[in-house]
Amino acid sequence: MINDEGKLLTNIRFWYIWISQIFSQFTLSILNFALLFTLFEKTGSTIATSFLWIAYALPALLIGPFASAAVDIFDRRRMLILTNLFQSILIISYAILANSSSFYVYTVVLIYSSINQFYVPSEFATLPHVVSKNLLAQANGLFLITQQGSLILGFGIAGVILSAFGFRDTLIFCGMLLFVAFISTCFLPKMKPAQKIPKEFEKGLMIFFENIVSGVRFIIENKYVLAPFLILVSMQISLAITVVNAPAIAQDIVRVPLAYAGTYLVVPGGIGAALASIVIPRLLNLGIRKIKIIKSSLLVMIFSLFLVVFMFSELAYVLRILGSLLALITIGFSYVGIIIPSQTFLQQKTPFDLRGRVFGNYWFLVTVLSVFPVILSGTVSEILGARSLMFVLILAVLALFLFLKDREKRYLLPENGDGNRL
Repeated sequence: MINDEGKLLTNIRFWYIWISQIFSQFTLSILNFALLFTLFEKTGSTIATSFLWIAYALPALLIGPFASAAVDIFDRRRMLILTNLFQSILIISYAILANSSSFYVYTVVLIYSSINQFYVPSEFATLPHVVSKNLLAQANGLFLITQQGSLILGFGIAGVILSAFGFRDTLIFCGMLLFVAFISTCFLPKMKPAQKIPKEFEKGLMIFFENIVSGVRFIIENKYVLAPFLILVSMQISLAITVVNAPAIAQDIVRVPLAYAGTYLVVPGGIGAALASIVIPRLLNLGIRKIKIIKSSLLVMIFSLFLVVFMFSELAYVLRILGSLLALITIGFSYVGIIIPSQTFLQQKTPFDLRGRVFGNYWFLVTVLSVFPVILSGTVSEILGARSLMFVLILAVLALFLFLKDREKRYLLPENGDGNRL
């Protein structure tokens, strides 16, 4: 008998969206490293890297809600094709300029993010369309495996690529990868939207706003959607803070050269995340409750962060590196142990015609709510140091654990006790 992973891998439609995701994520990892660390090397400022995130956040504020509403109105296949193509053209065009000044970096990130506002909700909303409901956990697991695998490989070799071939050729390579993602999405089946595009502009604009409002209302009024939604938002904000301040963390806590920061920080975390992407879906299939996995993962994350920041950082070089690598593996594992159960439950509880709006609003809120914490984190890191920043982050994760422990029965357990409980 073919197991669930085998059934999923025989689904050719899943392969098309999966290939697109692999190349998009791999490109994003290399691009993030190239832009983030090049900017930090030139400025030496975590505030400057924080504003890189602001450039990424602005499109979510301005067009994010409209983009998420558009996913439920337009053909998602066409949306994925166009976004991959436009991102490829953008990066190759930037490579021609080959200018790493702050102005050009912020501008490219701003445009890339604008396109991404349409790509991300389309990708998330496409997955339940090409995969049966009982295989969603496995599909999310594979998506996270490739996401973390791309993170490991991308950040692991980005510094080498950047040093060996230079800024311009690295960007050309990224543009070519995005073109492969574009080709893959061309083979996806058409996904007719639940709503037709109105011919009159006024009606079209009204439907856009109605879709935005209905998506937000659905999230707020359905507590079994709101709970995993808020967990995912919290984790993504924490990740954004960590990524933006990664150069300072590499220098001040782990104390490794910037050129090898991706290898020392991201690779072990990605390995742990990849392992969790295999293990967590299996635990869910055994009937272990999602909330139990989430709370256990939070505890492991808190303990591991404490070790890296306050214990291993004081050790001699070899012990510090070995201890940090092991702790970062467990942090990556626990992070995915939070994401997969939350994301699977959210997808199971969201109707097909609302998925684009729900996941679009998810990324919209992640970006909006990240703006102030990211700026504040850059300021704290620059004035008080990366260690003080990570201590605050540990307290925030602890607060989330205590909240879930206290409110589990009220917010996270459906009254009907069905198999789709969190």
